[in-house]
Amino acid sequence: MGIKNKGLINIHHLNQEQILHILNLAAELKSALNRKKPEDYKLGRGKDILLARLFYENSTRTRASFEIAGQRLGFNITGFDSTEGSSVKKGESLVHTLDMFDAYQADVLVLRHPLDGAAKVASNRLQIPVFNAGDGKHQHPTQTILDLFTIIEHTGRLDNLEVGLSGDLKYGRTVHTLALALSLFSNNTIHLYSPSNLPMPPNIIGLLEERNTKVIHHDKLETMVPDLDIFYQTRIQKERMPDPFEYEKAKKGGIFNAHCMELTKDGFGLMHPLPIDKSLPGIEPALDIHPKSIYKMQAGNGVPTRMALLALSLGLAKDLPAKSSHEEQIIDHFYKELPIRKTPPKKEVSIRPIRERGVVIDHMIPYSERLLSILLNVADKQNAYRAATVRSVSRPDNLKGMLMIENRRLTKEELHLVATLSPGARVNNITDAQVTKKLQLSLPRLIEGINELRCPNVSCITRPRHQEHISPRFEKIGSETLQCSYCGHVVSSQELFNHI
Repeated sequence: MGIKNKGLINIHHLNQEQILHILNLAAELKSALNRKKPEDYKLGRGKDILLARLFYENSTRTRASFEIAGQRLGFNITGFDSTEGSSVKKGESLVHTLDMFDAYQADVLVLRHPLDGAAKVASNRLQIPVFNAGDGKHQHPTQTILDLFTIIEHTGRLDNLEVGLSGDLKYGRTVHTLALALSLFSNNTIHLYSPSNLPMPPNIIGLLEERNTKVIHHDKLETMVPDLDIFYQTRIQKERMPDPFEYEKAKKGGIFNAHCMELTKDGFGLMHPLPIDKSLPGIEPALDIHPKSIYKMQAGNGVPTRMALLALSLGLAKDLPAKSSHEEQIIDHFYKELPIRKTPPKKEVSIRPIRERGVVIDHMIPYSERLLSILLNVADKQNAYRAATVRSVSRPDNLKGMLMIENRRLTKEELHLVATLSPGARVNNITDAQVTKKLQLSLPRLIEGINELRCPNVSCITRPRHQEHISPRFEKIGSETLQCSYCGHVVSSQELFNHI
């Protein structure tokens, strides 16, 4: 799958070959720009193309480079640069704003938004290419493309690199996406240094290691710098920190200074996504003009790389090569029927069994049965159900939850709910004290349409507090692990119900 008619929401949507295709086109466009050859870069010439840029957060480089990229290609530009003076200040939702620009027949949309997952909402809502210009602390994929372009331009390669990431590694979307993109290339090592309260999220580190990318943690900049090909410093993002004391602690992080630069090897490059906070600079100001400081060139590369992305999305250049792995349609088989063993009813049991008609759910995650009784709306019907966490007869060291409901059969939707809350559970239909049907449940591949679901990420656009009315949706990425389809937050299935 390329980006034609789609745009770019998440760096995970691209593989190594596709990234190199984008960078090669960006190199051609940069060369044409440098040669002042509009006939080679004004790819939208003679076409009525309208680019809408919706920036709910302040921006200089991302907004300006997208705007300039569109103008260089020959597009018309509309939209807003901040929410001041817009209907957002009157309480308009994101989806209604998107609908307006869809009604105005925009051809491509660029969105920056403070909520994680906002770009995914836009992509789902619209039938035009959508580019994620930064959604909360989630991702900033077009920044990653220009960062990779800068690295290959400076070092000549994207593999066998020693790359240092520093600053706000917890909330910094630029370092998250850059690290994941570098993990697509071979023999790269990621070095990490940050204030103790702003470490790289464990799920990012886990993905890097899963892709055989070496990760090294450092306590001092001085021990990190000498082996690096690239050092990528980031700003401490006070605006994303819920606790002001978190910022005060983060301010004690290290600054890349002249002494650090003296320790670097030949060919080293110092990068920063910018802006640099003048009150708390992550890089000593005197280094701005150092020949190894390449962040001005890095910012400039935002124009040709975003020109390449826009051109590809609108079919103005040859589309990306298709992914080599065939993407088959996935059928969600979250339950299977098990054989039934005929056994006489047990007389001496700790929980009164169902003697007539009902359902027994067992092998549940321990202590999840009470929550399930609430979700299935039987918690207030004391005579209709029994629940407990008990020891397995065959394995006394093993605890399991159990829920018995009289005069009940579970619908497919209710089975889906049980499988979400407690993957591995078994559901037994009972008639006349005998099991007539036994099902083994596993975590569904896709979870949506359950009113009680909540993404644990408080910044996720699906959270009710944000009043965007987006229903939560989760995709299976492990046997008992899910990922939010909007913000990318990785969770266990039970975490989705912690608020109940």
